[in-house]
Amino acid sequence: MYGDTRCAILEIIDYAITEGLSQYKACNVLQIDERRIQRWRKQITSNPDNPHGRQKHQSKSHKPYNALTPEERDIVKQMIASEKHADASCRLLSIKTMEDHEVYISPVTYWQHMKGQEINGPRGVNAKRKSHHTKPDIGYSTGPNQIWSWDITFLKTLVRYQHFYLYSLLDNYSRKIIAWLISDRLTSDNAQSLWDQALINENLLNVPTRDLPKSLSDRGSQMRSHSTRQFFRTLGIDQHFSRPRTPNDNPQIEAFFSTVKNCPDYPGRFETLEEAVTYFQEFMNWYNYHHYHTALGMITPADYHNGKAAEIISERNQIKQATLENRRKVNSGTLIIT
Repeated sequence: MYGDTRCAILEIIDYAITEGLSQYKACNVLQIDERRIQRWRKQITSNPDNPHGRQKHQSKSHKPYNALTPEERDIVKQMIASEKHADASCRLLSIKTMEDHEVYISPVTYWQHMKGQEINGPRGVNAKRKSHHTKPDIGYSTGPNQIWSWDITFLKTLVRYQHFYLYSLLDNYSRKIIAWLISDRLTSDNAQSLWDQALINENLLNVPTRDLPKSLSDRGSQMRSHSTRQFFRTLGIDQHFSRPRTPNDNPQIEAFFSTVKNCPDYPGRFETLEEAVTYFQEFMNWYNYHHYHTALGMITPADYHNGKAAEIISERNQIKQATLENRRKVNSGTLIIT
């Protein structure tokens, strides 16, 4: 009748009243205050053309008092398109407009017009820098020891502004920590020692260059130093870098550091370097051999790295199928459990 919920409720109450029920009891059944029903009826009675009781506001469209004139719009278009001012900022365009045309046009106005034309980004050298870094074309790993991600994270100490540093190298395929070390300094030597340790742990010292893993890291000074670059060139390892401020280019190592810092046993701060080393010896053993990794289908990184994933998944599927088959027999009455 009225086309909204409140009017539908009124119709129900009116029908109940015609069947002999009082309005008070009908409101109790619907769990609604009777005074609200009275207010709704009053709104409909006083304004039958607007039963919802809403006020209609008619907005008047008017031109802002400080809107640009047609001549000023032409000046804005002319200044933006001018080759002479191609590298000028919004602020500079505003000043030049006053000098050349004796008209004030705010920098924000120029910015809005430039944004509408999608030309309000960095210019000159900054524009080239913005497009210089691209996503690392490293592909996807189909087995262990194809792509190694590595990074460095801060470890807080009991002394303010003093930190230890955890160097970690992770296999992208299995998420296994291949090598790690802790130091009180950020140096390129530590980064190279990390890779030496990793190659030794995986017995890759004498393999052909084509079989060596690729390196993926961020653009820290330890990763891009001349000595580190020369280290990778000597080994014949391809070095790839993620884009600045783009952790999604290297998500595996970032996710590992999140696991480290959010572990319930993580102390938060370390008093000595020896204490940190002792803690991470236990943590890395747990992470590699006892941590069921969600991204690996709840398989530990060590088992995944060693090629045991298919066997483990097969055993789990057999147990699952046997359990479901047993349930079907029990629930169908063909199997009697004693």
